[in-house]
This record gives sequence, C-alpha cells and structure tokens, in this order.
Amino acid sequence: MSYDLGVWAGDADDPQARYVRLREGSGPADSSLDGFYRDLTAKYPELHEASDPEESPWSAAIERSGDGAVLTMQHPRAAEVTRVVLDLARKHDLTVFNPQTAEVHRPNVLDLTMCDGSRVENPDAAGIKAALGRLSAKNWYAVLERGDHYVQIGQGKFAAVPKGKFALERRDGSPERHYRTEAGNLAEVVTAFTGFAEGDSAWVEGFEWEKVDFS
Repeated sequence: MSYDLGVWAGDADDPQARYVRLREGSGPADSSLDGFYRDLTAKYPELHEASDPEESPWSAAIERSGDGAVLTMQHPRAAEVTRVVLDLARKHDLTVFNPQTAEVHRPNVLDLTMCDGSRVENPDAAGIKAALGRLSAKNWYAVLERGDHYVQIGQGKFAAVPKGKFALERRDGSPERHYRTEAGNLAEVVTAFTGFAEGDSAWVEGFEWEKVDFS
C-alpha cells in the first residue's frame, strides 16, 4: 500500500484540484522545486538510485511536473518521510498537500497540529490554550509551526518524560538548531506556545535548554 503527498510552489484556492492536475501533468519540471528535490533525494535517493531498493521509502519515482511533484512512498515509512518532507517544504517555502487527509501545509502560516489529527491555522491565544488542554495519554503531543521554526510538546512514555512533566522542544530553523527542555506544568507550555505564536521570544529565557543531536 502506498501513501502520496503533493508538493508545489505557491498556494492554491482548491488544493485537491491542484493535486489532481499535478497527478495528470506531464509537462517538464521547472526550477521551483530544484532545491527541495536535491535535499530530499540526498536523504532518500530515488528508487532507481537506491543502493538497496527494498530499503527505500519510495514505491515509485518522484513525479515532477511544472512547479510541483507527487511523492509516492511505502505506507510503513509514511510518518517518517512526511516529517522530512514538511521540514524541507518549510525550508524552501513550498506547499504540501496530503490527499489521504486533505490537509494542506502552507509556507509561513501558523499551524497547530495534534496527535489526534486535529489542525488549526493561525490559532489565537484562546484557541492554543483550548487545544493544549486536550492533551492526554492518547493525544500526547502538539506542534505549533511557522515556516521552518516550531515549538512542540509531548507527554508520557512516548515523550520520555515522567508523569506530570512535559517534553518541550523548539527548532529555530534547521535540525542543527533543535533544543529540548522539560516544562513542569501546562501553564508553562501555554506560555511557550502563545509566546511563539506572537513572535515574542521572552518565553525561551524561562527554560534551560539542551541541544538535540540527530546524528
């Protein structure tokens, strides 16, 4: 079973229709996705270039047409690859469309997503507080992102923190600028998320951060 994503430059009034056109397109690729394509295939080479095709996350070649592309991956690797695709799309100011869920991730839009699949664009302070109030053992994480910057929170065993604590992480643009700390209560989490949303970095100084090494 495969899992698809559409990626393109700019926005679209009807993302579903844009995705359908992209799937049907056969025109030559332009330069809009060159940087994204280079970064993506540096991490996950095209299926025909993989040293071990059985270990590749792709189930088909990346289909580029005009200023967009369709990515078709193996379903078991979907969550892993989607996270990378979203990171690279933010870096290169591209839109990502998920046809399985109809979710649209637009560049530089404040975007709040949670483990249960709920998503809010440009939430205000009240909306952020309400969403974080729904954190639970099953709905255990939330991410608030804008462009290639984000703040995220996790709780419980999946976040590797004791009961009653929260794993708070932030990324300031690139994987090399990813930091983690612990928050002692939900009020601290709300302060961090609302500060990030408002572009006020004062909340960062309230915690002791450790750099996360992904190597």
